[in-house]
Amino acid sequence: MIELSGIYVYPVKSLRGLSLRETAITGGRLPGDRSWVLVDAENQFMHQRDYPQMARIDVSAEGSGIVLRMPHLPELPLTPRQFTQSSTPITYVKLWRRSAPVAHVAPHADEWLTAALGVPCRLMEFVPNEPALTVPDYETHASLHDATPFHLTSEESLQDLNARMATPIPMNRFRPNLVVRGAEPYAEDRWKSFAIGENRFRWIKQCTRCVATMTDQETGIRSRYEPLLSLSRYRREGSEVVFGHYVVADHWGGPLRLGDRLSLE
Repeated sequence: MIELSGIYVYPVKSLRGLSLRETAITGGRLPGDRSWVLVDAENQFMHQRDYPQMARIDVSAEGSGIVLRMPHLPELPLTPRQFTQSSTPITYVKLWRRSAPVAHVAPHADEWLTAALGVPCRLMEFVPNEPALTVPDYETHASLHDATPFHLTSEESLQDLNARMATPIPMNRFRPNLVVRGAEPYAEDRWKSFAIGENRFRWIKQCTRCVATMTDQETGIRSRYEPLLSLSRYRREGSEVVFGHYVVADHWGGPLRLGDRLSLE
């Protein structure tokens, strides 16, 4: 049996994630996933490709919000806001293909994150009731994702990759939303549509991997080669290497729970 073995959300884009036992799909995405993003002085979104130290900021769920923690700094609590048309000025941040609507959080949050990362930055919050600009069809329900609202990987595929490397790595290097187990390695390459519980998903494309996978998600230290070197030997598509898949939810009607069965359609 193929089952759901991991559910993860990443409240602040490129910071650490949260592991969930149960959640529900709302508006085509996981609640709380990529609700905030950091931007630099040029209003360009910040990510671990350029700032591996982002992995060092801890994120925990508390009440209806989250708390950011970093050694030698006070805690930074964040609570999602309820936006109205006149509540706050809206701007846009470009995320590869589309531009997402965001609003500035607060100067004290900027100061905290600037101190934590050692580079000037501002914290922006996704505004879900405003339309994004230049949106590909498969990104319709995305918040601040690179592409689709769901990124799926499998435990067996990671085990196969780790068997090819001198030092194994954890799944968090790939920052998935959904992790499954119970299939052959890379069986997910052939899944065009599937269901988990009452929720139906459709494959969009393979996930091409970048230097972010080389960043230890606890220390922020980046390795020189792995896992990209090993992936390049057997998971190459043109000039890219691939691991994991982007999928979208075509129907959602019930919770997602660890242990839920995945059925192919």
